Amino acid sequence: MRIRPLLVLVVLLLAGCRIDGTASPAPDGWEFVSERPCAETTASGADEFSCVTLSVPVDHARPAGEHWDVTFGVHRAEGERRGVFVTSTGGPGSSGLDLAEAYSTEFPDELWRDFDVVFFDQRGIGLSQEFRCDDTYFDYYAFVDSSSSAADRDAFAQDSTRFGEDCFAEAGVDPATAPRYATAQAVEDLEDFRQWLDAPQLILYGESYGTQYVQTYAAAHPDRVERLVLDGVVDLTTDQTAFAVQQAEGISAVLEATLARCDADPTCAAAAPGDSLADYDALLDQLADDPVTPPGGYPVDDYTLRSAASASMSDPYSREDFTEALNDALNGDVAGLDELGNGSSGPTADFSEALYLAVECQDYDFVPAGGDPRAALDDWLGVAAAAGVDDLRLSYYYGDEDCLFWPGSTTDPDFARPEPVTDPPYPVLVLNSDTDANTPFVGARAVFGRLVPDAGPADAAIIQRYGPHVIYGYGDPCVDDPVHSFVETGELPAQRVTLCTW
Repeated sequence: MRIRPLLVLVVLLLAGCRIDGTASPAPDGWEFVSERPCAETTASGADEFSCVTLSVPVDHARPAGEHWDVTFGVHRAEGERRGVFVTSTGGPGSSGLDLAEAYSTEFPDELWRDFDVVFFDQRGIGLSQEFRCDDTYFDYYAFVDSSSSAADRDAFAQDSTRFGEDCFAEAGVDPATAPRYATAQAVEDLEDFRQWLDAPQLILYGESYGTQYVQTYAAAHPDRVERLVLDGVVDLTTDQTAFAVQQAEGISAVLEATLARCDADPTCAAAAPGDSLADYDALLDQLADDPVTPPGGYPVDDYTLRSAASASMSDPYSREDFTEALNDALNGDVAGLDELGNGSSGPTADFSEALYLAVECQDYDFVPAGGDPRAALDDWLGVAAAAGVDDLRLSYYYGDEDCLFWPGSTTDPDFARPEPVTDPPYPVLVLNSDTDANTPFVGARAVFGRLVPDAGPADAAIIQRYGPHVIYGYGDPCVDDPVHSFVETGELPAQRVTLCTW
């Protein structure tokens, strides 16, 4: 999920002079439900937006069947509308409405004047038929890795199967609907909204998982895309085990870059003289043998150190906090590591861990249709062993194994994953940092590399050195200015690849 520094919110005027579309195109498709100020809803971050709720088919392949309510937030153009700019936030599982105002503070005045600005709650979060099982999720713990015995793997399979069943039971959702949370279903909700809004095309910005969402929409409706911005890119051609290996290798590389940066900075290096990477390794061994408990804190062991590092690699601000805590620990004060690595987390209104799994477990082919999840677990762990992920300093590899036993994981997916895009009818701007721990740079490089230069509408890439996961919106003009220009006019940077530095 995206992490940003807090930004000062601005007050925006909501122009309500135009109401677009109020009727369904067909009695068995989507239907308009209501429109009201988002300030009158439970969405906490979209007070200056208008919330539009549509009743959409649960299964878009069967539009006459059950419907769910899905809500979109729109800030209408203050002048004559020249286009519609849609933001798809990360996750999966985040509430776009709760993030709308914080994410849009960097938008220039021209964008508010000329464009309808849209954020939304994807089906399964917030105002859109929320799917949550917070008690089940936060009470559940089961772990397995490539060194686990057959008995441990059997126990994990049983625990994970029960977890999925209990999650749907707590949410009050029929497990038979599990495939309907797939991104390929969710993007059809956006298509229904485009029809209601009476917009011929959409300008799409996706961040992190949102790049998966907008690429899926663009594949299904290429003629409805005016231009596309991908920030923190997911390569849809990469299967989940390969992506997990990339993440594991990527986060370890970011840790190494972070510690090397500390050594190169006189102030950081002076705080704990020595080789930061070697000192990190030595501290891991020391805390494994002899955990330390700070006054009023919790025991700090090697797991705490790894947890603190993993939680801090997504952006440069957090990396600075980690190196400061590491230097303090090397000088005998582990309070900072305790705070970063032992901090408890619980459910928040703007994110659903259950929806994260519901989408993730449907979007990837974790178990072949009719296959054996237990055998698939052995395959999953075999990939980990072959790639050596357990020997890395950090690893994101483990975390999606519950998808092997999630309801619906052994059935046929609703839709095939989109084919690689090489010559789309819309221009594309790709954004990524070379130190992205969540969606490693290799994904952006692959997606951009498949776009054929001069074969159709132009495309370009902006790469930020030592940047965060998702690089737009931090106030760097090297990144933000060309993004704004592209969104507003379609104009791309003069160079096909632009390099920026954090």
